[in-house]
Amino acid sequence: MTYDEIIEQLEITKSKIKEIARNEYGGESWNDDLDALTEAADIVADYSKATAQASEMSQKYEQPAMAVRRAAGLYTCPLCGKRTQVGHTHCHWCGKKLSWDREAYADRDYPHMSTKGGRRRGL
Repeated sequence: MTYDEIIEQLEITKSKIKEIARNEYGGESWNDDLDALTEAADIVADYSKATAQASEMSQKYEQPAMAVRRAAGLYTCPLCGKRTQVGHTHCHWCGKKLSWDREAYADRDYPHMSTKGGRRRGL
């Protein structure tokens, strides 16, 4: 059963208990059961929302995205757009998990092998 189906079933049960409570079977004794069903439906709804939010946050922050190259040696986070250092696993500003291409590492670790030209470091 899905969370929505469970909530729907709890609501159906709640309406049946209300019907029983209105009849001759004793009204006040069913109030605790109605309260418990209401709480159970709220708990399931809250849990459903929390799992959806956790899934969204996992997708947003733990699924890696390629860092965006803006200029030679300058990369930014794909989520927040702030500058980030080559090789960092996460953005220090927003926490997004980053992935890198080989070219970024070549520029950082082996500038003399870069195909982009420019000034060579260490000479």
